[in-house]
Amino acid sequence: MSTPAGWYPDPADASRTRWWDGSRWTEHTTDAPAATASSTPATPVAPERPRFGEYAPVAEPGGAAPAAPAAPAAPPYASTPAYPSSGGYPSQGGYPQGGYPSQGYAAAPAVATGPSAPGANTNTLWIYLCIVASTLPVFTLFFIDWNGYVDALVSMESVSPNSAAGSEAVAAMLQWTGGVLGLSLLSYVFLAASIVFAYLDWRELKKRGVARPFHWAFAFIALALSIGVYIIGRTVVLKRETGSGMAALWAWIGSIVLSILIGVFWFMWFWQQMVSALSLSVTS
Repeated sequence: MSTPAGWYPDPADASRTRWWDGSRWTEHTTDAPAATASSTPATPVAPERPRFGEYAPVAEPGGAAPAAPAAPAAPPYASTPAYPSSGGYPSQGGYPQGGYPSQGYAAAPAVATGPSAPGANTNTLWIYLCIVASTLPVFTLFFIDWNGYVDALVSMESVSPNSAAGSEAVAAMLQWTGGVLGLSLLSYVFLAASIVFAYLDWRELKKRGVARPFHWAFAFIALALSIGVYIIGRTVVLKRETGSGMAALWAWIGSIVLSILIGVFWFMWFWQQMVSALSLSVTS
């Protein structure tokens, strides 16, 4: 005799019950009720209870299996009060049909790599005035009164400093020193003029199309050394930017040679004057 239909503990999960239709286990399950003495039904005893997934012996012909009862319905929950509806966000205009216009970036300017002014005339008036102004201090050697220096020196050595002749000798030496300082100041004026001419030459080269001429500020080195730093740098840059510019360099080299010759001539003249002055002082 088969086990009657009913809710029995699920063989696969003891925490729930499964419906037995009298011939086999069905798919209907529910949570097992709380264990109480009055509500717990007696588990039917069967010689062999089929396991979940197995088929029990076929029921006798003519017998219909009882329908599975509906699982007990869950108690209804209290309805949650509806929240007041908030106003919707204002609609925004749609995207343009044709899409946003493409905004391209401007192409980077090309960097010039070749000569900026090929064939430009680099012989400005200012560069030659610059060379001349830097050479003029050499000629101040001839404006120094070397005879007066020798006379004052000999007088200071031969007379007493406290005598009238000694005072005159000291005054003559001070006068000679003032003249030398004045000529030195004049030499710096010439050098300052060469710096101004270098600036004017640099500006003129830019007007003639030279993009990056050698900077005129290097002419300040003439105050301590020579204007040749600007001349040489100018020649190198102009040779690259225009293909020419050697004339000013040759003119500066010529001025250096002239200065050396003037220096040699002045030394010979100065030595002759010194010998003559010393001879006269010894004779007197």
